[in-house]
Amino acid sequence: MKALGLLEFCEITRGLVASDSMLKSAPVELITATSVCPGKFIVLITGEVGAVKSALKTGKDAFKEGVIDELLIPNPDESLISALWGTADVNMEKQSLGLIETFSVASAIKAADAAAKGANVVVAEIKLARGMGGKCVVVILGEVSAVKTAVENGVRAVEEGLLVSHAVISNVNQKLLREWI
Repeated sequence: MKALGLLEFCEITRGLVASDSMLKSAPVELITATSVCPGKFIVLITGEVGAVKSALKTGKDAFKEGVIDELLIPNPDESLISALWGTADVNMEKQSLGLIETFSVASAIKAADAAAKGANVVVAEIKLARGMGGKCVVVILGEVSAVKTAVENGVRAVEEGLLVSHAVISNVNQKLLREWI
């Protein structure tokens, strides 16, 4: 069974060192390792559940005092991985747009997974805390009723205090949609 794992660090340099240790310690695949606003570092990995758990433990052990947040999702929705890699197969014609904005990377990924698993939608993209003051935005597409359900499910998955806002736009303007994702 596949899993998705994330560590968020308070420092870029030691976060990168911890990420290197993680990738050397277990057979996992790197999705991203990058600095995010404001001056933090995230590493996002995928692989078998045991390998991801092991790599997360190695990363936490390498920089215990620097871990801000962590996440392990066993059996994530398939669309989640492609949304994180930016390779989601998206039909933009006559779609409704759902948005969930959060204060943390982990909460955005949790929201995206809950949204995708609870409705017939596509998680088109997860914008991860770059150029947005540390906030993240989950971008969901589909029929309006399914998008509403997905957004409701995603919002419920976000921990209290970490939700910025959410919205559903019925039949979103195509030029705006293409510009945004």
